[in-house]
This record gives sequence, C-alpha cells and structure tokens, in this order.
Amino acid sequence: MNEYDAGHIPGAILIPNETIGGDAPKALPDYDQIILVYCRSGNRSKQASEKLASMGYKNVYEFGGINSWTGEIVTD
Repeated sequence: MNEYDAGHIPGAILIPNETIGGDAPKALPDYDQIILVYCRSGNRSKQASEKLASMGYKNVYEFGGINSWTGEIVTD
C-alpha cells in the first residue's frame, strides 16, 4: 500500500515528486491555480513545491507532512 492509499486529505490528487520534471503535470493545467503540496513528512513536498514553482506555477504552497495534519483523512 502506498502512502496516498494509507491516508490523504479529501480531494487531494497524487502527483509523485519523482514524476515532476520538464513537462507540466497533466492534472495541473492552470499555472495560476492554487496548489497545496504535502507528503508524509514534509521532505518531498518541499522538493515538489520548488520544482513546480520553477516550472512557472505561481500559487504553490507547501505545508509539510500529513503526519501533522489534524483534519480529515481519507483511506483507499
């Protein structure tokens, strides 16, 4: 079971940090949309946020890891 299936914030989409490269992720077509980025502990979310910002996304907000999330969590 991957981390996303183990528990994620409702409405979240999975875009693994390792897949963020030169091309914009298909799930993120709007460079002006608000993008909230998190992972399990906060390390990969920081890397992913930096990659997205360098690709031209203007509203990227990294807020760490789901380990510290106090809201609802969905499991698959």
